[in-house]
Amino acid sequence: MISKEIRYMLAIRRYGSITKAADSLFITQSALSKAVKNIERQLGSPLFSRIGNDLIPTHIGNRYMDYAEKICQICSDWNSECEDLLGEEKGQLTIAVALMRGSCLLPDVLSRFYSRYPDVQINLLEESHSVEKQLMLSPNVDFAIYNSTATDPAQTAEYLGQEEIVLVAAPGHPLAEKAMAREGFRYPWVDIRHTEHEPYILHPRDQTTGRISAGLFKKAGLTPKVLLFTRNSDIAIRLAASGTALCLAPESYVRKIHFYNPPLCFSVGDPATVTTLYAVYQKGRYIPSYGRYFIELVKENYR
Repeated sequence: MISKEIRYMLAIRRYGSITKAADSLFITQSALSKAVKNIERQLGSPLFSRIGNDLIPTHIGNRYMDYAEKICQICSDWNSECEDLLGEEKGQLTIAVALMRGSCLLPDVLSRFYSRYPDVQINLLEESHSVEKQLMLSPNVDFAIYNSTATDPAQTAEYLGQEEIVLVAAPGHPLAEKAMAREGFRYPWVDIRHTEHEPYILHPRDQTTGRISAGLFKKAGLTPKVLLFTRNSDIAIRLAASGTALCLAPESYVRKIHFYNPPLCFSVGDPATVTTLYAVYQKGRYIPSYGRYFIELVKENYR
């Protein structure tokens, strides 16, 4: 029901270039360029401005995209609701999720999901960070799974679960001698100020764990000694486990990595430092029955 022209224009806005958009659409660059020129000729106005190597929508281009996204969402909602009304247990589900979060969460969830809905095709948009942007850039996304710290008024955030952000250290680290059992904490608790002379591997502040870590250090009045900034949680955790430095990470990320000699995990902050996971989707978007089932499976995973 969605015209190819609409899909073409939205792909260009998402990727910012003819080359990347054409690759994502599996068409040639010349075919895509021709389609853009045809639409611009019909409208009598350019839809994009070229700034350096990027294609940026003009004002009329942005308005075109706004309506194109609405058309896409209406078509997607209708297809999903029609399948539910007809009792068909098939369709598509497009989910945006962070790479590391997906690797920890999805194997268990997907195996159970496919046992009930074998004819539903799941499309994963896996990002290293800023998963929430996929909700704005792709109207085909049914929902995104991420640690939300603020919700857009135009979006619905459905609570999935909560976990601790833990301090990860190598086996036998001296911090273990300063740790203590405390009620309300899942792991031995340490005062983060005891790490003032320790090197850290941290995430940038535009990642959720990076923002939470920065808040934790600020509250403790601590300026961490940063050895490395990385977006890759797996690298940070493995380096911490090897004794290179300390890191802060969601507890589920640590549990899902197989170690020959597992690292130590400590609770930090008072109260405990936690991160909350949500399924976020545009308000009014129709979530099909199999989409609701997927969300319930994720909730069960966190109980």
